[in-house]
Amino acid sequence: MKLMTKKIRNIFLLGITLVTFSCETTDLQVLNDPNNIDPALADVDLFLNSIQLGLTDFFTGVEGSGFDGMSEFGMEATRMLHGFGPTYLELNDPASFNQIWTNAYAVTLADIRAMTPLAEASNRYTHLAIAQIVEAYIIMTLVDYFGDIPYTEAILGVENLNPVLDSGASVYEAADTLLLQAIANLALEEDFGVATDLYYAADENPDDNPAYKDSWRKLAKTLRLKLYLQTRLVNESESIATINALIADDDLITSSADDFQYQYSTNLAAPDSRHPWFDKNFDGAGPSADFIMANYYMNLLANRYDQIDPRVRYYFYRQEGDFSEANTQTQPCSTQPRPSFYAADELYCQVPNDNGYNGLWGWDHMNADGIPPHDAFVTVFGVYPVGGPFDNSSFRNVSGSEAASEGLQGAGISPIMLSSYTNFMLAESALILGTTGDARTYLEQGITESMNKVVAFGSSIATAPSQTEIDDHVADILADYDAATTDTDRLKVIAEQYFVALWGNGIEAYNTYRRTGQPADLQPAVDVANPGTFVRSNWYPTGATDTNSNINQKPGVSAPVFWDTNPEGFVD
Repeated sequence: MKLMTKKIRNIFLLGITLVTFSCETTDLQVLNDPNNIDPALADVDLFLNSIQLGLTDFFTGVEGSGFDGMSEFGMEATRMLHGFGPTYLELNDPASFNQIWTNAYAVTLADIRAMTPLAEASNRYTHLAIAQIVEAYIIMTLVDYFGDIPYTEAILGVENLNPVLDSGASVYEAADTLLLQAIANLALEEDFGVATDLYYAADENPDDNPAYKDSWRKLAKTLRLKLYLQTRLVNESESIATINALIADDDLITSSADDFQYQYSTNLAAPDSRHPWFDKNFDGAGPSADFIMANYYMNLLANRYDQIDPRVRYYFYRQEGDFSEANTQTQPCSTQPRPSFYAADELYCQVPNDNGYNGLWGWDHMNADGIPPHDAFVTVFGVYPVGGPFDNSSFRNVSGSEAASEGLQGAGISPIMLSSYTNFMLAESALILGTTGDARTYLEQGITESMNKVVAFGSSIATAPSQTEIDDHVADILADYDAATTDTDRLKVIAEQYFVALWGNGIEAYNTYRRTGQPADLQPAVDVANPGTFVRSNWYPTGATDTNSNINQKPGVSAPVFWDTNPEGFVD
């Protein structure tokens, strides 16, 4: 069903003219064009399919293209993936955000505006609710990454070619209103449900699975939890009250059955429906230069505790068993001295095999070197969440002609909001805000939910860890938490384990780091002692600043977004 839907979407988007924005260079279709379908005649279900696929593209990117999703940008900033430097000014180029910004506004949000009156006219409340949830997620994330954004004037097409920036706080208020409206709409009776739901009722008739509406409602409430945890620094009392009300309501995503994720397939042509990161790394030409694993994050899983994290074999695939092939060409840092500004015990160049898990071959934070000939050696994506191979210590080169057949062949997921995330958010809230519940209990539940999901995800090709291995690792983490003597130290344990569970979701990692300052011991930049201020908000896309007179490019990336009231230098 997904493959057919994607084909329909491609045809559909060619056939209609969407309202565009001042940041978009597409010609405006002002006059009626007989070659374009009148949106009033378009099928509401096709709009909804396009909206849902637009969210997936926004999060993960587009297979077979250079369109990177928001998740990747967040993972690079937080050392989950390597990001090029050498300073934070160079971590991202303003042009890198052009496509994601344009698609968010000129495709997905425009589809929502076009669909809404059609859905209202036919009392299709579930369509409205899903669109409202998607819109809320997108505009919240745009604020999280850029700060103030165009919103109230942004969907007016030729009526306003230069939409003004709305404050991030007002956009967050609008997102909360959308989520409340969605919850209300999901409770209404209607004559027609959705024909295809690409998330909660995928590959089946939603009418045969009416519980999908319950899952969307839980998602809306969980996004409100995320919103109010995110704004706890600017409105603590309201955050406490709202989060406690959500906990009392007991209707959040707390089971993997309600996980909000997009499922990709193994189809590699017409269309390519594999996970975009699989497509870029297992195309037979070697790992994409956009994706080099970060030494910090791999070390976190391999060596943070007395045994490896069982998820490490699911997250990463090691092509090389040791570093004997490291030389000036394949790993330049192996022949270079440790930077003088690195502490003696600072992780540098290679992930050690403290726990006997050797061959994790990645890069240090903001290494700006050119790409060496290391395709046969570097660690690549594993089975979760990209759909790659499971690491059974076979140490094979997986970048050859058979790469497309590796592992789950790209049938991965976009992990947008999972039950484990809910527990980690509640753990932080309980610890810092004193909201209902025990932070340690939430922490344990979050780790367990993540472990169970990852192990089950790769079950068809993986050798699962024993329950004893899982239990022992969880016990080590909880012992670390129990040994902490301050809330700062306890928060570090929570944030670290949230980062581990977030593999594939850089949006929540980026937000958590700026909000909490944890983990506080992330690897420093490797090329320069002072890489500048951490990216508290990103450059505006060049397509927006070049064409909208009301958007001026930022002088740098040090300005925090509205909910980030932490002092200068809080994160680096």
